[in-house]
Amino acid sequence: MKNEQDADTVSRPMDSMLLRMFQKQLLLQCKFALLAAYEMNASLVTGDVTRTFYALQNLLNAAANISKVLWGQGGSKANERKPVRDSIGISDDSPLRKMLIRNDFEHFDERLDRWWKNSERRNFLDLSIGPLRTAVSGLDDIDRFRCFNPHTGDAMFWGTDFNLNAVLADIKKVLPTLEREATKPHWQQ
Repeated sequence: MKNEQDADTVSRPMDSMLLRMFQKQLLLQCKFALLAAYEMNASLVTGDVTRTFYALQNLLNAAANISKVLWGQGGSKANERKPVRDSIGISDDSPLRKMLIRNDFEHFDERLDRWWKNSERRNFLDLSIGPLRTAVSGLDDIDRFRCFNPHTGDAMFWGTDFNLNAVLADIKKVLPTLEREATKPHWQQ
């Protein structure tokens, strides 16, 4: 006989009302991500660095919220959220799954403390727009904070690259299915 912990890891059918609620939240977060991407592109055109990173941070937050709905915080609910992923065609290898860079943007205070303690030269590059590693040479990864390359769609923090174009492509891919599924009545499968 399985113990209770094993029972929690087995994927169970999800109540259709709960499924619809998750789908509605996913739809909202997808719209937030797309609005942030639009704002980011508009800010790049005008050269407004502050607004660009404001929008980038909002895009990362929305994508992280999508990830939490689909897999739970840190993947903790991956099995029980499988019906949500299946309902909109998101696979486990989606770029939406690993949104760790959002933590770097959100927990900036902790990153500053670690930088101060661990950086050898205490150089500091932040809010950089352009090629990630060649715009400013001679910096260690720990000295490179929020960076964005609009030509590749790569965001970087401390040497960890994350491609926003891949995230947005997945969001756009599932959006029609999500809009259709989220508007169904909860009693309809």
